Amino acid sequence: MSGTGKCLCGDIKLEFNSDPNFHLLCHCKDCQQATGSPVASIIGLPESDFNIKGDLGNYKCETNVTRFFCKKCGSQIYSKAEGAPGLVLVKTGVLDEQPSIDPTMVCWIDSKPNWLKIEHPEVKFEKNPG
Repeated sequence: MSGTGKCLCGDIKLEFNSDPNFHLLCHCKDCQQATGSPVASIIGLPESDFNIKGDLGNYKCETNVTRFFCKKCGSQIYSKAEGAPGLVLVKTGVLDEQPSIDPTMVCWIDSKPNWLKIEHPEVKFEKNPG
């Protein structure tokens, strides 16, 4: 699978040429606050196959995750976790086409709002995988 994407204003453009390592749903409080949504849809890609152009800002969370976003429109683009070197965690909302693979896992399941009715993958983690 190859893919392209962009931020809301179009200043940030990304591309990759490999299949995602995984597709996950995350309900952690950091993702909720960063995205303004109760769930983040994320694909994991090898950093060596991820190309991005544009003026990115970043914010390092207390959880040792650095989030990268467009400085102009604020769109969340991807994250890097210190515990997952060589991997970028791309928000699927910025992709021009959604991933062809369904989510295979969900994390921070206990942080999901009770009112959110969503079908989750079989693999569930109370916190981060691993």
